[in-house]
Amino acid sequence: MAVPMGTGPKERIQRSFDRLARRTFVRLGGLGSLGLGLSQLLEGRTAQPSGSFGRAKRCLLLYMWGGPSHIDLFDMKPRAPAELRGPFREVSTNVPGVRITELMPKLAGVADKIGFIRSVTHTDNNHSTGAHWMLTGHKHPISRENFGARPSDWPHIGSLVSKFSPSRNGLPNFVSLPEVIGTTAGFITPGQNAGFLGRRYDPFVVDSHPDEPDFHVPNMTPTRGLTRQRLRDRVSLMEGFDQFRGELAGSVDVADLNAVNRHAYDLLTSPRVAHAFDLSAEGVAERERYGMRTFGQSALLARRLLESGVKLVTVYWHRDMPGVDTTWDTHKNNFTGLKDRLVPQVDQPIAHLLNDLDERGMLDDTLVVWSSEFGRTPKVNKNAGRDHWGRCNTIWMAGAGVPGGQMYGKSDKTASEPVEDAVSPADVSATIFHLLGLDPRMHFHDALGRPFPLSEGKVLEKYLRG
Repeated sequence: MAVPMGTGPKERIQRSFDRLARRTFVRLGGLGSLGLGLSQLLEGRTAQPSGSFGRAKRCLLLYMWGGPSHIDLFDMKPRAPAELRGPFREVSTNVPGVRITELMPKLAGVADKIGFIRSVTHTDNNHSTGAHWMLTGHKHPISRENFGARPSDWPHIGSLVSKFSPSRNGLPNFVSLPEVIGTTAGFITPGQNAGFLGRRYDPFVVDSHPDEPDFHVPNMTPTRGLTRQRLRDRVSLMEGFDQFRGELAGSVDVADLNAVNRHAYDLLTSPRVAHAFDLSAEGVAERERYGMRTFGQSALLARRLLESGVKLVTVYWHRDMPGVDTTWDTHKNNFTGLKDRLVPQVDQPIAHLLNDLDERGMLDDTLVVWSSEFGRTPKVNKNAGRDHWGRCNTIWMAGAGVPGGQMYGKSDKTASEPVEDAVSPADVSATIFHLLGLDPRMHFHDALGRPFPLSEGKVLEKYLRG
């Protein structure tokens, strides 16, 4: 019997191979939905600094709202004129040649874990839009204060991490605490949420100070008598209403609303979530090691959340009273404010946090970042304060393989601007994404289908090599 042409064993094997190749190609082509082609993927793998890509499983962003004085803390200029350098001494750390302020003796004892970056620079001296730049890595289209966050804002780094590294353990992927930051006039600072990425990628916000005796996470406990089934029914009813409302208005993102509703249900019914937020499980002694103030207890809560599986936590500096400026915005009495009020609240908690992460075996894959919207002017003003200064600032990173005990970058003799290895906010975001295993060149799309890269900056390869 004659075998029809193209149906023999050799041809069948070839056809099977072709189908497999096509499926593989389609699968690789699916990377296009992330904006990442095969050539980009291969290029990205070969271009990453050795051993640093994806080193971080989680990230803690310590955001010092207000703008700490870099020249009084980490980039001191002891040879500058007295009217510039201030009254504080520069002291040695546990790393030869690395010196910081005398106000931070505890942090000096863990400098071997910290990589300082003294050359962060941008051009925005406004809290609102300067913060947006540092929290997202992208310059805001305007540059001013007191206008509030908008749905068109660029997404916070944590929102993009949520999109590309979704949670699989019932916990929120991105948490911010202990409050939503804003100007003294009451305008919410842009860059804290998902912006145009959509509400489903907003952070889970803990707008409550964990040092308060009656601290609890709002909306984490169902109303008395509300069983899981009734709660599930309410979520389904709400989703149906959202669908109906979306059909009427046409402008409501129903998928976003449904995702938010489902996430709320998961949070309310998860014992793991409740345990992660339970600070009492730490015991009094450990809580006291972190300091029984708002920042210290927020850092401890952040550590618990990261340990439980949250991917990124932002701890914002807080206001002690609404509408009263107790941030790092030291236009008046900069030196007494730093010495008596601000630095004592961070020195011990941060030092203990880094040691605690290390002892728990978490520091090697946890990225800790100290950041703010800008530094302060080298020149002291008539009120013994320092004003906003975006042109030069110091931030630092620790953990996740970041080489500690280094001072990367260099400013001029008055800490006015970088003179070596200048770093942009985009470079900072690119480096964070890189360490979290996300190629900064990878693209995502907004609701209109427009492609955007995660970051327009460059990974700080020299910094990551130490």
